[in-house]
Amino acid sequence: MKKTLILLLFPFLISAQNGVVKSVTLDSVMITAIRDGFSVEEFIHYVKTDTTFYQGFKNLRYYNHDYHSNLKVLKKSGEVLGSLFRSGKYSISNDQLVVNIDSTYDEGKIFNRKGEYRHYTPEFFDKIFFPKDTITVSKYARIREKKVEDENEQNEKDAKTIVFNIGSANVDAGNSKNKKKLAVFDIDMQQYYDYLISQVIYQDSIECYTFTVEMKDGLQKNEEEQLLIRKLVSYFDKETFNIMYRKYEMSYRNWLIDLDVTVEVYMDYSKEKLVPSYIHYNGHWDIPFAKPEYADFKLWNYNFMP
Repeated sequence: MKKTLILLLFPFLISAQNGVVKSVTLDSVMITAIRDGFSVEEFIHYVKTDTTFYQGFKNLRYYNHDYHSNLKVLKKSGEVLGSLFRSGKYSISNDQLVVNIDSTYDEGKIFNRKGEYRHYTPEFFDKIFFPKDTITVSKYARIREKKVEDENEQNEKDAKTIVFNIGSANVDAGNSKNKKKLAVFDIDMQQYYDYLISQVIYQDSIECYTFTVEMKDGLQKNEEEQLLIRKLVSYFDKETFNIMYRKYEMSYRNWLIDLDVTVEVYMDYSKEKLVPSYIHYNGHWDIPFAKPEYADFKLWNYNFMP
């Protein structure tokens, strides 16, 4: 059950697909850019094969920095059940990472009497961002991951695929039908999506291309059921083609599963190294044999020392 949960819970999504996007909408500025030599096909290739987003997250664990976070577990109405605030440092020495919690404060229903989490969502974020044990870290992204046997390791591998490989169907989703729902560039899935290339100024200083994949308006209910990803937005630095911003919106409902999740990741440069400066997760999930969970999680990272 946790395997299904992880697959759906953390859509923090870029590997090559066999499909070629047939129709891309361009704004007027991008149409002019094409006349000047901009290649849509080459741009789509960059989107599918990007590794900068993953490398940015590798940098999160590799470089010393400060952080603070705020987690809220909510009722369906939005009322706060419990909250947990933390601040501290990521300390790395000789490729060994220790996450120090210098200050922590909780209120409401976060922990039970044994000091254990009452909900699974905080446990998941601890695993990703606040490991209790010292772990070995690497500066570079690995192209090939080792084969895993443990179910929890497989869960993490599946979550990583969804986060860092846009539209990849290479996940252990239980069946090929569920895998298909994630493949936003697949030929069969293109009938459900609009693809848009535009431009934006990020943080008032960085000129970026934007690439948006969004569910088409006016789809029938049975067509919407083919999709997990409702919207995916990426900002690419025009000079470096690093991903500076990404937003994921996922939604799915049937008689077994109820899911609505939005994740935003803001990147920044620290001495020319790409790092995630702000991560925001908001969403809920309801699956069989588990209580529904609603949560809002924010993480700020700063004072990097590359």
